[in-house]
Amino acid sequence: MIQAPIKTYLYPAYGIASLGKVAVEVMLQLYLFDFYTRILGLSPILAGLAFGVAIFWDALSDLLVSAGLFAARSRGITYTATLWSGAVLLAATTVLLFSPFQSDSTLYLFLHLLVAYVLVNTGMTLLDLPQSSLSAELSRLANERNTLLASRMGFGILGLAVGSALPGIYLTTLSSEPTLVELADSRRISAWVLAALVLFTGTLTAFFLRPRERETSQEVNSALPTWAEVKGLFRDRAFVQILCAGVIAAIGRTINAALALMYYRFVLELSEAQVTQAIFPVFTLSIVLSIPLWIALSKRYGKSAPAYLSVGGLGVMGIIAYPILPAGLVWPSLIISSIGGVLCGAVFLIDSMITDLIDTDEVETGRRKESLYFAVWKSGLKVARALAFVAIGLGLQAMGLDMSRDVASESMQWGIVLLFGIAVGLCFVAASFFIWRADVPEPNET
Repeated sequence: MIQAPIKTYLYPAYGIASLGKVAVEVMLQLYLFDFYTRILGLSPILAGLAFGVAIFWDALSDLLVSAGLFAARSRGITYTATLWSGAVLLAATTVLLFSPFQSDSTLYLFLHLLVAYVLVNTGMTLLDLPQSSLSAELSRLANERNTLLASRMGFGILGLAVGSALPGIYLTTLSSEPTLVELADSRRISAWVLAALVLFTGTLTAFFLRPRERETSQEVNSALPTWAEVKGLFRDRAFVQILCAGVIAAIGRTINAALALMYYRFVLELSEAQVTQAIFPVFTLSIVLSIPLWIALSKRYGKSAPAYLSVGGLGVMGIIAYPILPAGLVWPSLIISSIGGVLCGAVFLIDSMITDLIDTDEVETGRRKESLYFAVWKSGLKVARALAFVAIGLGLQAMGLDMSRDVASESMQWGIVLLFGIAVGLCFVAASFFIWRADVPEPNET
């Protein structure tokens, strides 16, 4: 099947929606748990329960949205239209999530967090799943799709920088150590800014990709997969191995993101300003600078080897480095963040490997099932995140960590180190093993 080459401007148009989406996602991962526990006073176990339930719904919504996308396509509703509706919902509910109407009722805070987070995750799915599916449809050429995914990751990394640093930028305007009220304001104002960013970037992607999608959508079969096809997905050994790797890595990433501020605050005794204005930006810049390296390595050695070496290296680094970093010093953390950022830069290769599996399946079945593949993939990751948040809440509750205090006992510090460094590192090492075992065909074999 012959398609016209992708026009150059479509690469950034495809990726830019990730800027707003990832900025929100990162802010939720880094600040939401801290916002509801330390700042608003909700207990860690209730916050973890609300997170877990909301993310379980998110995993289910991936499957529902996937089925809905097939039905919508058969009625002429495009991926880009669904993507834009998701951007609108995500923008509105991000503001709602960080703006509870009262904070003195535990039951109200729990319900507000639960309902608002469910709506945020629904908006995220309506934006993210169509964008992922478009990567397999807009082009059949491996190099073009790699460039699309690299564009998506590049804008996503920029979103990572914005979402992680925005609350800290607000805090730089203060002349003294921020109070809890000022910390809450930094999160709420950031939520408004990110909502506008999500709406703007989602609109750009939907507008510029619509003509290309209308051309390529005429070439694909959008019938709803049968139950046999769904079960057949789990007989694809390579996909199952990649899915296992993604699930295990998602558990590690969730623990790492939720405990990052706690680790730097309680264990390394660094201020939030030092973390958000130095460590996070260095981490982000390292990812951005490493992307051309991973693209070049994937062209020379294939995708699997760079992917499992980077993920495994990230795990080994965390196991060794995080337990021994000295307290009160920023520069050792900056070095580790830069190394970690370079290793994280290879993540986009895994999404690209899934598109190769979609191509292989099309050769065997004659049908495109990108929505099904990405729905199962993302659902698995979200179930893993939900379980991780429940475990985090239970773990912090069992440790008796008082989030309102500025110090933690030595035993609590070691508990955080074990979770943040060693447990997360072991997750990444295990994930790299599954990537290594996955026999994903290179594009020239499909």
